[in-house]
Amino acid sequence: MLNTALFAVSCLTLLERSQVSAAVTVYNSDSTATAAYDATQVTGLPNFDNTVLTPPTPPSPAVTQIAWSVPSTEDGLTSQGYELGVKQRGNFLGFSVELSVADQITGHSVGKNPVNLKVPFLNYLANIRNRAGMGPLVRVGGNSQEASTLYTDGFAGNAIIQKVKVDGCLQTVTPTINYSPDIFYMMSNISSTVDAHWFFGLSFNQSAVETMSTNVPLVAQTAQQMLGYHLLGLQLSNEPDLYTDHNKRAAGWTVDNFTTEYAEVRTEILNDATLENKQFLIGPSVCCDKVGFELDDVFATGWLDQEKDNLAYVAVQHYPEDNCGVNGNYLNAQDIYSEWLNHTSATNLTVPYFNGTRAAIAAGKEMIMFETNTASCGGFAGLSDSFAASLWMADYALQMAYRNFTAALIHVGGQSVFYNPFTPPPSNMTDTWKWTTGSIYYSTLAVAETLGPSNNSQVVDLSPQNDNIYAPMYAIYENGAPVRLALFNYVSDSSGASDYTATISLGGADLPSGNISVRYMRAPSVAEKYNITWANQTMGAAYTSDGRLYREQETVSIQCDTTAKTCSIPVYAPSMALVFLTTGAMQEAVSSEQATATFATTYVNVGSATVDPAALSTGNGQMGSSATGATSEGSAQTSGTAGILAVPSIMAVLLVASTTFALRAFN
Repeated sequence: MLNTALFAVSCLTLLERSQVSAAVTVYNSDSTATAAYDATQVTGLPNFDNTVLTPPTPPSPAVTQIAWSVPSTEDGLTSQGYELGVKQRGNFLGFSVELSVADQITGHSVGKNPVNLKVPFLNYLANIRNRAGMGPLVRVGGNSQEASTLYTDGFAGNAIIQKVKVDGCLQTVTPTINYSPDIFYMMSNISSTVDAHWFFGLSFNQSAVETMSTNVPLVAQTAQQMLGYHLLGLQLSNEPDLYTDHNKRAAGWTVDNFTTEYAEVRTEILNDATLENKQFLIGPSVCCDKVGFELDDVFATGWLDQEKDNLAYVAVQHYPEDNCGVNGNYLNAQDIYSEWLNHTSATNLTVPYFNGTRAAIAAGKEMIMFETNTASCGGFAGLSDSFAASLWMADYALQMAYRNFTAALIHVGGQSVFYNPFTPPPSNMTDTWKWTTGSIYYSTLAVAETLGPSNNSQVVDLSPQNDNIYAPMYAIYENGAPVRLALFNYVSDSSGASDYTATISLGGADLPSGNISVRYMRAPSVAEKYNITWANQTMGAAYTSDGRLYREQETVSIQCDTTAKTCSIPVYAPSMALVFLTTGAMQEAVSSEQATATFATTYVNVGSATVDPAALSTGNGQMGSSATGATSEGSAQTSGTAGILAVPSIMAVLLVASTTFALRAFN
């Protein structure tokens, strides 16, 4: 499936050479979920569409009682035919940012240069860092990486990106992109603040393969030098199974041609670039179940054995539906709404990768879902931006974790899509309006807390115990014992008649304590867009978010029956319940203070932004051989940095009376 997910652009040739401006973004100090907005000002922008779908009718009769027996040991799981997934990190769910909009998501809304970072974007990332115990994963790339070139001399005004041309006005148009080294400076500055770890996309278009005219080796070298250990890998090829369909290769180009070309470009990079890290590539990034070009077909060519010495990760990309409107034929979201509201969707999506994941693990490589969301080409109005997507993505992420993926990246486009986890306001309103938090963003918070900060969590899907597609359950084990549960209720029923009580036992074993703690992801309906909460905290309606959570954090304490050795947990329709089975698991969970430990934005007539200068100056800005202070647990490290060119220290200079803060520019 083609997924460009780009901002709306002109039909004419487009050259963006942004100039630095003294303008600042204005935020109200009272950032609550009740701020009003005028939707008439953004008519025609899909990301702010007000479509609300009708939830499916609740099943009848309603299921109100479900009993779950959770094996108290890994041996107990095995004896019942279950198998734990591989060990997971709390930052499992990250973000895939389309290269063509990276400056608008991450950089200053006017200057779009690495000196100015968007505080809301930093907050969205910090929320995950605070819960996962490590920095978030962010990929910059997508279809627009395939026709991109690094301009080493940069652009006027320190602009990061130039969009060279747009061949039409369709939603799926992909512009040609030029970018400057400033994009890596910007990424480095972000890492220095929130410990973000990056993937970046290399060009693999025809001219790149034939002439290396897009200086791919230099990109690889520059990215490694500037990002150090914060660079996790470089993607080579993006959805190659669709190259012939999209005229990126001539008809008859096959998986064998792909394998040959991949090796040619890899060899060219290694010959021309002085790379400290030789295991740096990511691929093959096939996406679309195309006969003859699926993951198993790529592996059958010997590609994995051929490339494994230089591979950082094995990656695939996939969207459950294609909404690109081929020949004007778009899907009706209402007709397929129910497909995202049951557990079958999550389980079916991982089946094509069973063999490939095993092969990757056998080769010593992790498998990543490198780009995904509800549907290609921007998703569906009323579905991709609803609470249904929140539940579905949390379920799908945990299913991937169970099936041995180790990360999944939610795609982020521009204002011409419905599925964004977060979106800045339209560029002509950045002085007065705030960001919009998409419903799917709440999934990242829920999954981060479900997997926790230990880097030792293993997931098992226990849903087959009850065979109820509307009420799946996962157990998370650490060191062979269950510590957390994730229970879902996909049914939308505000009457309460479809709420169910989950009665939990540990296979006859004593419960770890007399009571357990529960946090909920909730909304009044699966069709809800903005009135969504995680542990009672919300990020508000459209144009009201600065990336921080508001309201008091809520953790529900439930007294267990120590005689029966059971705990009864209400699971509301609709909701996801995260159950902490042990005192230790609850202590690991993010506290109320940590949950809001982000960067405050300010408004014009107040002194300076309230980011702590010490937090910036002792952040992860130095990537040489000496350890530095860190802004997140476990992030102060030097592993893998020996011999990598050290990036200069970050100078924490706050811009007075601005909602952005300045870091040192690398010129």
